[in-house]
Amino acid sequence: MRIGNALHHLTSALILSMTLAACGGSGDKGKTQVVARVNGEEITVLQLNQVLGMMGPEAGANPAEANKSALENIINQTIGVQAALKMKLDRDPAIMQAIESTKRRVLLDAYLGRSLQKTAAPTPSEVHEYFSQHPELFANRRIYVFNQLTAKAGKESISSLNSKVAGVNQMSEFVTWLKEKGVDYNLVSDVKPAEQLPMAMLARMQKLKIGDLGYLSATDGVVVIEMVQIIEKPLTEQQAQPLIERYLANQKQMAAAQKMFQEMRANAKVEYLGEFKSDTKPEQAVPPPTPTQPPKTGAGSIEKGLKGL
Repeated sequence: MRIGNALHHLTSALILSMTLAACGGSGDKGKTQVVARVNGEEITVLQLNQVLGMMGPEAGANPAEANKSALENIINQTIGVQAALKMKLDRDPAIMQAIESTKRRVLLDAYLGRSLQKTAAPTPSEVHEYFSQHPELFANRRIYVFNQLTAKAGKESISSLNSKVAGVNQMSEFVTWLKEKGVDYNLVSDVKPAEQLPMAMLARMQKLKIGDLGYLSATDGVVVIEMVQIIEKPLTEQQAQPLIERYLANQKQMAAAQKMFQEMRANAKVEYLGEFKSDTKPEQAVPPPTPTQPPKTGAGSIEKGLKGL
C-alpha cells in the first residue's frame, strides 16, 4: 500500500474526528447515540460521521441533505451485509481471505501514516535546487502536441519495423507501409505537458522539432512519435514551489519508509519455506511500499523501450 494512500486515510480520520467533535455532543453519549435501527441492528452517530468524513467538502455544502444521504447509504449497506451474513458468505474461504487482506492494508496504511508524520519537510534551498536542476519541467516547460502510432510485431519483426521507420520522413509513409504489410497499428493524437512524460522520453522529446519523427523500440513492437506543435509554457519558481515541495516530501517519506523497513527486517526472524527455502536470501526482500513518484508516466509501451527517439 502506498504512503500517499496512508496519508489520505489519516486525513479522512482527521476530518472524521473534527466532525464528531462538532456533531457528537459531549462524552461517549454523543458518540454512541443511535440514529436508526435496521432489523434490530443499531446505526450510531459514529458510523454516520464516518461516512460524512469520507464525503469531504460535499457534506459541508448542505449538511441536512448530506446527513440524510449518508444515513440512507448506511441503511442500504446494512441491509446488504445482513443478507450476506444470512448466506454465511463471511465463512467463504475466498471472502475471509479478502477481508483479512483488507485488514492488513488498513493497518499498514495507519502504521506508515503515523510513523512518517515527523518526516522533515523540504527546505527552501532544496526546492530552489530542484527547480534549477530541472529547467525542462519548469523554466523551459513545454506542452507537446503529437501523433502517436503503436505497431505490434507479428507479421513483421521488430527489427523490420525499426528499420522501416528509421528510413521514413513522414508518418503517412509509415502508415502506408504498415497497411501494405498487413500490420495492425493504432494511431492517436495526444497532448502532454512536460511533467506528464517519462523523464527519459522528455529528454528526447525536447530534441524534436515540429514535423520531426522519433521512434521508440519496445519489447513487442514500435512506438512512433510525430511532433505536431510545441507550446512554450514555463513555470516560475513561485508557481512550481508547491509541486516541488509535494514531490520532495514524497521522496523523503519513501527514503524514511525504506530505512524503517530495513531496520525492522534486521530485527525480524524471517524463514523461507518450500520452493523459496534454498535460493531466496533476506537481502532479496521486496522493498517497502513507496509513494507515487512524479512526474507522471506515459503509455506503458513508451516506458519499456527508449532506444530510438
